[in-house]
Amino acid sequence: MRMIRSTFRNLFGGKRVEQDLDDELGAFFDSIVQEKMKEGLTREQAVRAAAKQMGSFDLVKEQVREATSANLMANLAQDIRFGLRMMIKNPGLTLVAVLSLALGIGGNAATFSLVSNALIRPLPFHEPDRLVQITDYYPKGAIQSMQRGATKVDIAGYSDDSQFNLTAGGQAVHLAGCTVSANLFSLLGVAPQVGRTFAPGEDLPGRDQVVVLSNSLWRGKFGGDPNIVGHPISIDGVAREVVGVMPADFGFPSTSVQLWMPITLDPSDVPGFWGNGYMPLIGRLRPGATMPEAQSEVRSLIVQAIKLFPFPMPNWNADAAVVPLQQSMVGNFRTKLIVLLCAVGLVLLIACANVASLLLARTTARQKEMAIRASLGASRGRIIRQLLTESVVLSFGGAVLGLLLAFGALTVLKSVLPSDNTRLAGSTVDLGVLAFVTAVAVLSGLVFGLAPALSASRINLSESIKTKGQDSTSGGKLRLRSVLISAEVALAVVLVVGAGLLVKSLWMLTQVNPGFNPQQVLAVRIYPDPSSCKERTPCIAFYNELVRRTGRLTGISEVAAANTIPLSHEVPAVPIEFEGHHVDTNQELLPMIWAGAVTPEYFHVMRVPLLEGRTFVDADADKAPLVAMVDADTARRYWPGEDPVGKHIRISWSNQWRTVVGVVGDVRQYDLAVRSANWTEGAIYMPYPQAEVLNRQLPVAMTMMLRVGGNSSSIGAEVRQLVSEMNPNVPVTDPQPMTSVVTASMSDSRSLMWLFVSFAGCALFLAAIGTYGVISYSTSQRMSELGLRLALGATKGSLFRLVLGQSIRLVVAGLAAGILVALGLAQMLKAFLFGVTATDPATFVAVAALLIAVSVLAGYLPARRAASADPLTALRVD
Repeated sequence: MRMIRSTFRNLFGGKRVEQDLDDELGAFFDSIVQEKMKEGLTREQAVRAAAKQMGSFDLVKEQVREATSANLMANLAQDIRFGLRMMIKNPGLTLVAVLSLALGIGGNAATFSLVSNALIRPLPFHEPDRLVQITDYYPKGAIQSMQRGATKVDIAGYSDDSQFNLTAGGQAVHLAGCTVSANLFSLLGVAPQVGRTFAPGEDLPGRDQVVVLSNSLWRGKFGGDPNIVGHPISIDGVAREVVGVMPADFGFPSTSVQLWMPITLDPSDVPGFWGNGYMPLIGRLRPGATMPEAQSEVRSLIVQAIKLFPFPMPNWNADAAVVPLQQSMVGNFRTKLIVLLCAVGLVLLIACANVASLLLARTTARQKEMAIRASLGASRGRIIRQLLTESVVLSFGGAVLGLLLAFGALTVLKSVLPSDNTRLAGSTVDLGVLAFVTAVAVLSGLVFGLAPALSASRINLSESIKTKGQDSTSGGKLRLRSVLISAEVALAVVLVVGAGLLVKSLWMLTQVNPGFNPQQVLAVRIYPDPSSCKERTPCIAFYNELVRRTGRLTGISEVAAANTIPLSHEVPAVPIEFEGHHVDTNQELLPMIWAGAVTPEYFHVMRVPLLEGRTFVDADADKAPLVAMVDADTARRYWPGEDPVGKHIRISWSNQWRTVVGVVGDVRQYDLAVRSANWTEGAIYMPYPQAEVLNRQLPVAMTMMLRVGGNSSSIGAEVRQLVSEMNPNVPVTDPQPMTSVVTASMSDSRSLMWLFVSFAGCALFLAAIGTYGVISYSTSQRMSELGLRLALGATKGSLFRLVLGQSIRLVVAGLAAGILVALGLAQMLKAFLFGVTATDPATFVAVAALLIAVSVLAGYLPARRAASADPLTALRVD
């Protein structure tokens, strides 16, 4: 308690404490004088002897303060106040340092917010550390089998890409939804806001006509009606009873999901139970169970499920694994987050190096101040503490501005990542981020302040207290600043190389031929209820009539329909057997082939070239002989050196073979970087009336492909009106230009590239400023030498080259080190590159040329100043 009282007294009673200390030391001095006088000295002699014995009052007071632990906070407060005065006294240096640090700290704060929410903060579920993801996909039959046989882990399945039509109030809307096992919500340990979740057994036939709504759908579509529970709503033409509403902060598996319905576990529906609707699984470890035990059990459950399939499934999901759910929810974005965190970390290190260089320059001007402090009794440790405190105060200035920048930076960073990812969408600048920024500010202040503090604390009193305070150690400081700037350049090289690789990768991506002409083509998605297409004839008639009527609209020159559009990431795949490629179904599975369902004009509308044979015609109707087309890559893969026209293919469950009537050019169906999903092995097209998808039915949702000319602003409303006249319960999307689809396919690459370009631009700017500062300071210190050179006959050009060469050497040293580091770290970007290697020589050469140009720009003004100096004036420089 005495120490606490003493601490508060020293903190908040500064003048009184100082007066007490002066009184105490005065009394002590008087006692020494009295003792000396008792020894026979006169008072004047006694005063001189006492002063000699006691030494400097200021030194003694400093020693007393140092010896009193309660004064630590008071000294710190004093140092902070002095640090703030120094910031105000040097506004130019303060502005440059704070802006430099704000760039680094703000970027780190925004990125840490994403990393914290995605990788560190626990999932918002009950005992989240016991939740796991079971990799790969599983049919309903396998899910039911695994649920019944599991003893170490509870298992639930969920669809990750389902969409439904909701009809309410006479208006149909298309929504993202999710079909789930009845035990999903209880497995996650989440409770509804209103009503209940699914009860056990509500995923069985006859009990599955229930639905749980998201909070946003409940409020947006139903006005937050508190009596919504028990009311029926129409989903895909089927009446379902609303049993509950989830809280606003619940979003699984993504924030885009608007409703949840139970899957239907019906063994009598063999195609639906075993053949399609494969979905991922999550699980919860049971009490006492471990991850390895769950892994072993899941593998054995898969072996048992394989025996239940009505068709051979050799080696199905043999490499399935059990991983933490939090890890899987971030997925492939973990690598991107880590790369971004490393990038902004480099920017912060560069900023620290730059500020350290500025502070080293300032120590020259403060050398006399440090000498006076030392002469008054300040120890080296005390001086270092004072200077480090000033650095931390400066760093906190950058942190405050950096936090303001972090809010905008977080918005930009979120745009790089999927907005519907639950773990990323909820990222905010919260107390955890504030704590992180505080720690970064302190650490940064210590990092960039240590070298200047150590340098300034090495004091030669006789040299420092000269008329103009020349720093005898300026040569050492200059060398240290040069090392810092070279290190800064090296770090900048890493970022510039990364940006260069991403720029070239994006350029290569723009050169990719998508296989079609997107100009003047609009895509409009049509979503009839699945129930309307259970019979093929009405669905075929609906789309035939829609294509016919749409073609009559003003401004539309051509029209076709397709079950999916290129670059959509949709994979409507079916297992296909190719003539001449016999597959032993007891040993291996049939290849999964992307299967397009299109109307005859599709290839002409999209300008997909016909290479051999013919395209589809109206005569390729429902009851006509089955036909198909293949793309060039599929033809080469399965019939190399042969004419594919006239060959035959067969969908695995069909008894009828389809005749290949034509070959078209390759189209980038998945995205520009990847032509098709890695689990598909080719692409075929079927006439819409003859098409089948994985559920063995006709595709329900189709996209109208409209080639337009002139003003197309009203086409969306006209198509929507046309569809409404034919069936008012069919939702229609707004027209989407195919040029936008192509652009969107490059959005991830483009946004990541711009982030790296921004980081690299900041790094280059800081490196240029730092290099200019070192060369400018060095030139000013060498003016006497330069004047002597001029007097002895040196030309202005030779002095220009001398100073400019110093700038180039400084940057080249950092460039060499940076390239070596970049060669290793660029491997982290391999997953984000297209058409370029992580060690692309052209990129490294371009980066080297750019850094040399920066060195020339940074050294030009100092070199010009040196070359234009007057010899007599230069010789007078002290």
